[in-house]
Amino acid sequence: MTKRILVRVLPFVAVLMMVALLVPGCAKKVKPVTEEPKPTVQVEPTPAPPTPPPDTTGQALRQFQEQMAADLKLVQAIYFDYDKSDLRKDAQDALSNDAKLFQKYPQWKIKIEGNCDERGTNEYNLALGERRAMSAHKYLVSLGIDAARLSTVSYGEERPLDLGHDEAAWAKNRRDDFRVEY
Repeated sequence: MTKRILVRVLPFVAVLMMVALLVPGCAKKVKPVTEEPKPTVQVEPTPAPPTPPPDTTGQALRQFQEQMAADLKLVQAIYFDYDKSDLRKDAQDALSNDAKLFQKYPQWKIKIEGNCDERGTNEYNLALGERRAMSAHKYLVSLGIDAARLSTVSYGEERPLDLGHDEAAWAKNRRDDFRVEY
């Protein structure tokens, strides 16, 4: 896993270093302003994604990888009411927190996995799992996550977290999980 991260991060760092060396040499001629500029709306700049600083020891890269792994553990599953695919308030809050992490690491690709409890037919649960995954997908896009980074899959009732046959077990199984690839 460390090699995969290293293989993906090092080219990015190399490109950043090349750009940093080239940009100062590309001076533009400044044209005099002939008319007064019109006021524009101030837009908050999007923070740059964290990148590991280049170093010769590899310590910064290890720290970056450790921070990314720690942040990855903070991604939360969301849960649904019985036979529902609409997002509850607690699910919206969890998705808002997840979206902050997803924005921090734009290299992450996120697979949203819709799951159901064992009640209902296989076909119905697959469709319900897909609706649940799409609810999370739409909400994340509304929070500014690029739809191209998101994919959905429904597992229906095939991947229960709790094998029990009561409401407590079923509540744990009605969920969306988030798998991150980078």
